[in-house]
Amino acid sequence: MPAALARVRPSITRNELAWLATLPDVESRLIFVDRTAAQTRYRTETGPFDPEYLEVLPKRDWTLLVHDVEKHLPEMRALFGHVSFIPDWRIDDLMVSFAAPGGGVGPHRDNYDVFLCQGIGVRNWKFTRDEVLENHQASDELSLLDEFTGEQDADTVEGDVLYLPPGVAHWGVSKRACMTYSIGMRAPQVGDFSSLLKKSAAITDDFYRDPDLTIDEARPGYIAEKAAKRASALLDLPAARQDDVARIIGEFATQPKDWLAPECATPEEAEMLLDYLRKGGGLRVHGMTQIAFDDRNAYVNGKNRQLAQCHTALVADLCANRVFRGSARKTDGAADLLRWLSCVGTFELPENL
Repeated sequence: MPAALARVRPSITRNELAWLATLPDVESRLIFVDRTAAQTRYRTETGPFDPEYLEVLPKRDWTLLVHDVEKHLPEMRALFGHVSFIPDWRIDDLMVSFAAPGGGVGPHRDNYDVFLCQGIGVRNWKFTRDEVLENHQASDELSLLDEFTGEQDADTVEGDVLYLPPGVAHWGVSKRACMTYSIGMRAPQVGDFSSLLKKSAAITDDFYRDPDLTIDEARPGYIAEKAAKRASALLDLPAARQDDVARIIGEFATQPKDWLAPECATPEEAEMLLDYLRKGGGLRVHGMTQIAFDDRNAYVNGKNRQLAQCHTALVADLCANRVFRGSARKTDGAADLLRWLSCVGTFELPENL
């Protein structure tokens, strides 16, 4: 969509992105485009990178990609507000890329929805719903397709947003040094529910899909009952198993990557946090914490706990605002829940605790 955004805000600079790529707990990649008369190949290097190496990169034909930017820079989560019509349990991460002229990751397709928000610079996109063959010669590390002309071709400039449904072949090449903010979705596959299936059942690669999604499902952190119904239908499971299906969706949606798991409070620290809240202190949800809830359970970082109806509003507020402001009344009324939230890594631990 042309000019969908006035400007991408918040944003980060090329230097800030490069700094993230030097950190050991940040997933980053460099993709180089090697062009010869015979063929074009894509070569990948993985971070963390030495700052000196990033400073001497060539003038063109490379892309730096950094994943999970919103988990390292929590203020960047604000960009998710542009897709507030989608349940945020479906959001995987914010990936930010900087591409020198000629840079790109090659023609490919994804198994998930993606929103590409163009920052500074200009990028040319080709995309098509036609079948495009895989090209195993184009890269040793990436799953790429043959180059294609595309049924559609567009140049994106700052503020433009390109939406790509699952399975649509696309190919972006930087025409002028550019930043792209990619809001990627994820969805469970049949194999993620294997514990609920009969041993004789075929485990397919089919993904959960929600083409009948309705706006009432898009509340921050909320996993609607409709999601469990869709997954149960995909798995051909009876309605009696729907609660089990819902639990696995919640655990899947909040499971952090191993290197992104936040620090959990000890039982002793949890009690100190409760005392801190009783005195009116406030706690922020950790930037790496994944939190969601449904009509029965709360889910945090792959763990779950039964959620009393009287505490649903508390968890919903945490999902929406990612902060909890304490008081003696609020804290004592939900003490057990707050202890559990602390011990599964929900909150940043105050330095003065």
